[in-house]
Amino acid sequence: MFNIPRRFRGIKRFEQILSVLTKYELGFYLEKAHLKNKSFFLQKSKARMTRPVELRMMFEELGGTFVKLGQLLSLRPDLIPIEYCDELSKLQDDVEPIPYSEIEHVIKSELKKPVNQLFKSFEKKPIASASIGQVHAAKLKSGKKVAVKIMRPGIRALIETDLDILDYLSRLFKHHARQDIVDPEEIFAEFKQYTEVELDYLKEAHTIRLFEENFRKEKKVKIPRVYEKLTTTRILTMEFIEGVELREIIAHPGRYKNSRNTDKKKISELIVNSIMKQIFVDGLFHGDPHPGNILVKNNTIGFIDFGIAGRIDDEMREKLELLFVSLIERDTDGIVKSFISLNLVESDVDVNRLKKDLAETLGKYYDTSIDKVDFGDLFIKSIGIARKHRIKLPKEFVLLGKALITLQGVSIELNPEFNLVRAVQPFISRLAKKKARPSELLRRLIAEAQKFGEFLHDLPDESQKVYHAAERADSALDSINSDIRGLTTEIRTESWRIIMGIIIAALVIGASLLYSLEKFISQVFIFLACVILIYLLFSIARDNFKRKRY
Repeated sequence: MFNIPRRFRGIKRFEQILSVLTKYELGFYLEKAHLKNKSFFLQKSKARMTRPVELRMMFEELGGTFVKLGQLLSLRPDLIPIEYCDELSKLQDDVEPIPYSEIEHVIKSELKKPVNQLFKSFEKKPIASASIGQVHAAKLKSGKKVAVKIMRPGIRALIETDLDILDYLSRLFKHHARQDIVDPEEIFAEFKQYTEVELDYLKEAHTIRLFEENFRKEKKVKIPRVYEKLTTTRILTMEFIEGVELREIIAHPGRYKNSRNTDKKKISELIVNSIMKQIFVDGLFHGDPHPGNILVKNNTIGFIDFGIAGRIDDEMREKLELLFVSLIERDTDGIVKSFISLNLVESDVDVNRLKKDLAETLGKYYDTSIDKVDFGDLFIKSIGIARKHRIKLPKEFVLLGKALITLQGVSIELNPEFNLVRAVQPFISRLAKKKARPSELLRRLIAEAQKFGEFLHDLPDESQKVYHAAERADSALDSINSDIRGLTTEIRTESWRIIMGIIIAALVIGASLLYSLEKFISQVFIFLACVILIYLLFSIARDNFKRKRY
């Protein structure tokens, strides 16, 4: 038995959490001891109940913060087995709404005016109610319909208590339980970061504005507009997106079978194209595009609930593109190279064994045509290999993969002929063609040359800083000054020569690529390359002559 921290003694919530954890762990140990079937109570209440189901029920019983934790874990197949992810994805954050009088109080407290002075009308009954907040439909004074998300009074203090308890339990679990790749403290840190975003509606509002900017020119995709003057940390006012939840269309296909305004194939293509744009063009994607977060009206779609969003910078996107291409093409060498480029593979990982495991796992796809590849299966098996080799995948990559699997499931429900690999291919091909353009090659060469040049240029200055620090520490190092200066001059000279060499190579490559299209420009490139080469050779010969003479 462990000691209960003094700050938790007497807290009923802590006692409740311990009670529920003990209750479900008891079932686990009875199962391990083969005594479960001899317990009449457990047989009656938990017959044929699997561990993933027990975990989901435990989170549901604990409610609030734990439901959110379960929802987050459902998006991380790199941290927990896929069967747990699938079960936890069923968690619904639906709770009893709070009285309208409390909603009025929060609005007046935050916006400094009563509801009737801020809105033309305000629906007292919420259209959605979750553990952190609830959403009400309203109309602005202009007549514009909006959705107002209001945070529950006192919820921050309750969640902070739960976070404090979870922090303690995660450290306790890490200390006493055997761990492989899963780090309870790391999971808690990520969950805490996610929860802090949920407890500040200004952060979610900022994310929504980014999405709106990215889709401003798209007529078929709606992102709600945020009304900043009516938005605070506890209130989020945004445009009301009209439409039917995609979940409703999937659950009752007969109702929308012959509707011209609900063409499932068109909706599927629209959802896929919008997600692909988010990932491969914008670098900002909806992290949980399940059917409850997508609304449909007149063959247009609208995204809601931006609490979980993935961000990928240009460098990460290029590396992830290479990894996805390698996965699709079943290229084990390419997958391993991608893992290394993403800094995922530690020095003690057996690379040859990793390649062998990838080849064995992906073997069934080698003779399969590209449009028959099941991306979900491919992704989950790759995650399993990463776990086996203790490779920690970046959460952006895992969130991206899980979002694509969710997208695949939704799209197949709408269009049974859908194949994610086939859908992704045009985007990957387009990016590959863009990268192969002469102008893009030249741009990347120049960019790399500039980076390298900046590095070499800054190196002497850094050396000078080291020198000055050493000079203050020991006056005897004064004699090194002249050597450092000589080294500085030498490095700068060599750095410029390397840059000239790269420019020569770029000009020659550009000339060869443009020769059949623009012969004159190609000849100009060759001429410039020759001039720079002659100057470079002359400067090297001159310096060598000076050194020999010295």
